Amino acid sequence: MSEQIEQKKGVLEKEIAIGGVTLTQKALLARHLAVMLKSGLTITEALNLVETSATGKLKGVLRSVLKSVRAGRSLSSSLGDYQRFFSGLFINATLAGESSGTLEENLENIAKQLEKERELISKIKGAMLYPIVVLVAAFVLAIILSFVILPKITPLFEGLKADLPVTTRVLIWFSHFIEDHGLILFILLIAVIILTVWLVRQRWVRPVTHWLFLKLPIIKKLVIHTNLARFSRTLGTLIKSGLNLDEAVNITAQTMSNYYYGKALSQSGQRISKGIKLSDNLIYFKDIFPALVVKMIKVGEGSGRLEEVLFYLADFYESEVDTLTKTLSTAIEPVLLIFIGLVVGFLALSIITPIYNITGNIGG
Repeated sequence: MSEQIEQKKGVLEKEIAIGGVTLTQKALLARHLAVMLKSGLTITEALNLVETSATGKLKGVLRSVLKSVRAGRSLSSSLGDYQRFFSGLFINATLAGESSGTLEENLENIAKQLEKERELISKIKGAMLYPIVVLVAAFVLAIILSFVILPKITPLFEGLKADLPVTTRVLIWFSHFIEDHGLILFILLIAVIILTVWLVRQRWVRPVTHWLFLKLPIIKKLVIHTNLARFSRTLGTLIKSGLNLDEAVNITAQTMSNYYYGKALSQSGQRISKGIKLSDNLIYFKDIFPALVVKMIKVGEGSGRLEEVLFYLADFYESEVDTLTKTLSTAIEPVLLIFIGLVVGFLALSIITPIYNITGNIGG
């Protein structure tokens, strides 16, 4: 009876632990476990300590993992029950560490990988923050202008018995259009934004959206370099953790943010298991794996230092991402300023020109 209660309780805890676990939390978990195991603690003692200090969804997950380990299961299989929270990298590197007796080292490798991943994502988000803030502010200003200010200004111009400039007539037309159809237009705009966000998140539409990301001039390099940095560091970490190359490539394929990188690596993983080298596979995907990457990997395979070459490539492309994000912000800023300047200039001409003409006629 007590066993049934415990089983039900465990299922309930799994259901309650719904939500996200951040990269920072997972990196700290791996780091703390590695330090505690090196200090001589058993895995259950280490898990008990990290569970006590954990917060949010992670606490419930670790509580269930701890119970599973106490029941005799391995750490990797216990973490495997929560693949929603722990990636294939985390679970398989832990499994390889348990098999080879290098669990502490593998957990440190996982922590380093997750920290690098967090830094990479942080750089990209930082680059996009400024344009997003400016665009949102411009959108809010446009709403206020269209629904509050223009309806009060246009009657004044319509009452003037004078020839109005083209810009003013366009402004009056736009004001009437917003007055007649503004609510429908606003609802339609919000619906389009929500639909677009929903579509981008759907797996079945990724072949289209990810193809566009690889073709757009502004973000093409950023997408390629980000995926190459992730590919290199993840694969290097998994090989360092003791996994076979074909297993490591297949797991790396699951971590790729771009559909075409994941597809290329999945196909490569199948061929590697048949004896074909990684470099000989990647050469077929020249659009997303540059010649530099293929040549470096070929040198690493030939010298037996593939892991070292991959970490070098990871450092190189992470540096390139850092440079690109800074350049992207610098490039977008003048474009946004020119756009806002044109809008402000149009409004100034539309409002000030007729007033200036009237005051000039009165003075004359």
